[in-house]
Amino acid sequence: MLVPALVCLSVAAFPRLSAAASAVDLLVLDEQRLPVPAVEIQIKSGDTVIAKGETDLEGRAHFDRVAPGRYDLTATREGFRPLVKTGVLVTDSAAGPLELTLQAAADRQHIDVQATPDAVDQGASNPTQIASAAARDLPSRPATVADVLPLVPGVVRSPTGDLQISGAGEHRSALIVNSADVTDPATGQFGLTVPIDSVENVNVYQTPFLAEFGRFTAGLVSVETRRGGDQWKWEINDPFPDFRIRSYHMRGLRDATPRLNVEGPLIPRKLYFSEGLEYEVRKIEVYTLPFPRNQKLNEGVNSFAQVDWVVSGKQLVTGTVHIAPQRLSYVNLDYFNPEPTVPDAATHNYTGTIADRWTLWGGLLENTFSTTRFDASIWPQGNQDLTMAPSGNSGNYFARQSRTAVRYGWSPVYSFRTFNLLGSHTFKMGAALTNSSEQGQVNDQPVDIVDAQNVLLERITFSGGKPFEMSDTEYAFFGQDHWSISSRLAADLGVRTESQQISESFRVAPRAGLAWLPFANAKTVVRAGFGLFFDRVPLNVYSFNHYPRQTISLFDDTGALTGGPYYFENSLGVTDVHSPWVFHEQTPGDFSPLSANGAIQVEQTVTSFLKLRAGYTRNEAAGLVVIDRVAPDPTNLIGAYVLSGSGDSRYHQLEFTARLRLNAGRLLFLSYVRSQAQGDLNEFAGYLGSFPSPIVRDNVYGRLPGDLPNRFLAWGQVPLPLGFRIAPILEIRDGFPYATYDAGQNYAGMPYTNRYPDFFSLDSRFSKDIKVNAKYTVRLSVSSYNLSNHFNPEAVHDNTADPAYGLFFGHRGRRFTGDFDVLF
Repeated sequence: MLVPALVCLSVAAFPRLSAAASAVDLLVLDEQRLPVPAVEIQIKSGDTVIAKGETDLEGRAHFDRVAPGRYDLTATREGFRPLVKTGVLVTDSAAGPLELTLQAAADRQHIDVQATPDAVDQGASNPTQIASAAARDLPSRPATVADVLPLVPGVVRSPTGDLQISGAGEHRSALIVNSADVTDPATGQFGLTVPIDSVENVNVYQTPFLAEFGRFTAGLVSVETRRGGDQWKWEINDPFPDFRIRSYHMRGLRDATPRLNVEGPLIPRKLYFSEGLEYEVRKIEVYTLPFPRNQKLNEGVNSFAQVDWVVSGKQLVTGTVHIAPQRLSYVNLDYFNPEPTVPDAATHNYTGTIADRWTLWGGLLENTFSTTRFDASIWPQGNQDLTMAPSGNSGNYFARQSRTAVRYGWSPVYSFRTFNLLGSHTFKMGAALTNSSEQGQVNDQPVDIVDAQNVLLERITFSGGKPFEMSDTEYAFFGQDHWSISSRLAADLGVRTESQQISESFRVAPRAGLAWLPFANAKTVVRAGFGLFFDRVPLNVYSFNHYPRQTISLFDDTGALTGGPYYFENSLGVTDVHSPWVFHEQTPGDFSPLSANGAIQVEQTVTSFLKLRAGYTRNEAAGLVVIDRVAPDPTNLIGAYVLSGSGDSRYHQLEFTARLRLNAGRLLFLSYVRSQAQGDLNEFAGYLGSFPSPIVRDNVYGRLPGDLPNRFLAWGQVPLPLGFRIAPILEIRDGFPYATYDAGQNYAGMPYTNRYPDFFSLDSRFSKDIKVNAKYTVRLSVSSYNLSNHFNPEAVHDNTADPAYGLFFGHRGRRFTGDFDVLF
């Protein structure tokens, strides 16, 4: 994506300019290898300008009548960092065009170390960026964007496999791909994300103070996909299946994950194509269960295609299609939930986008059109009632659902030409219009709760439930100004307004940030900012009153009825947010989840290869949608489950990072995060998602499941002699918190006050490329996991009525795998 006035220029190490027939050719691209127009180029001999011109929309500039010799090259454009390249050699032989690479400085912070740009270019919003090329060589072998995210400070994957960003579930974060929202309109979840082979960069924001970003209260994941280049390239990863070996005998297929990536020009310099395609059959072994009843099965296709069309000297059109059907067997399988008790699922995710970029009136007009469809079906293994016991469950999963959610969106954005008024200003304004809809139905089966002696304590039955159909329209408008006050001080000022029709609310989100260079050597950058952020409310919240209603009966140890039957209605409450920035009618469902985020950060360039950063982030959220249990009336035995906007959360993070690059092939990233996450535990996602819990407990404010006070993470790539290289990952952290329960499945004491043992894991991937011939290269690799064989349990007996209460188990010991890839 082109970002006028918020980028800096850097030059790839090309030693010569092409001067065949006394001509010079230049090519200016951005990080996605998209052409950058209107860059002013000057070729100088001393103080004399030999040639001058501008790049066209294809990013190219051509100069005739340049005599062989050494020249100084300058490249400038309003809002860009000036480039000066001295001693460039022009010869009589054609060596290809000199390639200049635009790097976005204000909107991205790179893992690799570069010279610190001045405050005019650097802005206050500073995400962590991971290049897909660096992540793909790691021992975790990430296949999608979601697999890469735990490499980022402040992002972890919980024991249940859920992503936690800033201590909160992914339903409170946003995922955009090339500026288009691709989250599930029904649940707010990410779904199956884009293949990593199709990705150029992944940017994770915890505090983006730019008004163009919205619809989240925890974090933002922004993905930039890559376009095809000027030459056709093919790459096949993991072409052969892996087999499971047990006791020196082959025991069937373990996984098959072939990935194909192809890119190149359909019409040279005019039409480019790229495709990332993955087929996956993966049997995931659950270490807490005996073989062979411990295999979760994931099977599906993940395809992302992109076409870039250079229409003319002023227009570029990009189209993308993401197709991701998936079949899941034995979802959430573990020791306490064996095969009969867990569901199967089928999901289908389809996303299409068209982005038009048009240079107009000295600025850039961008129009993005997108459509996203999520289909989901979940069903149990049979029709038996689910029985929940202290030592483990039996029967069949209780919920069956099918739903379809669709979103259509249009986002026009205009970036104005930079103008001067008490400094320079780069103004951007835009809008977003979104229409979403959901239809589906949920059916539930009875649930029995028994004690350790299998005596019935409680029975939950369900009644009602009917098909639902919901729709919503959202509007958003924003304006923001990047104000370069001086060469050492800049400010980002903006405001965003949002309106969600189904919640009957109008929200105003002001934001401000500063970037300051306190010293003249420009090696220290101080950034600070504050802003309000509003989250969208997923459609399944408004479908809640169409869900089946619970009837609860309580029994004593003789089987006699001691309480109930209590009947619980499903209803919508109101928000507890009373803010001058929110305008709404006091009606059921008037939710406006809000977070007030502030951050301060100091970044220090120590040397040309070492950069240090320290920062503090604070996130205070209110108005979160939670489910409250209203006790039954003693006269009519009727209670209610109420979705209300009364939830709060608090997240604090102190972060220290170091990024080390010694040369192009060596990178190390180290981080330490000290954090605290607290909030209301009954967020709607645990009860209205794809795999809900049947038990609604009283809401409690306390430590959140994603709370990790201490986490150290180190990863990177290190070249070795003889062409070998190693990619290690070291993670040391506190164990995740867990709740304890009594025989009736109620909280036993304050939840999440206990923790798993401290976690320590050292993984590595040792690899070497072997060139077969001029066209083919084979990459051989051996990966190792938990090299120290540290005890990292995956489960704990957390019920006080369980005879094994307090026992941790499910340790994955030291293990090794081998694979190879084919590169064309």
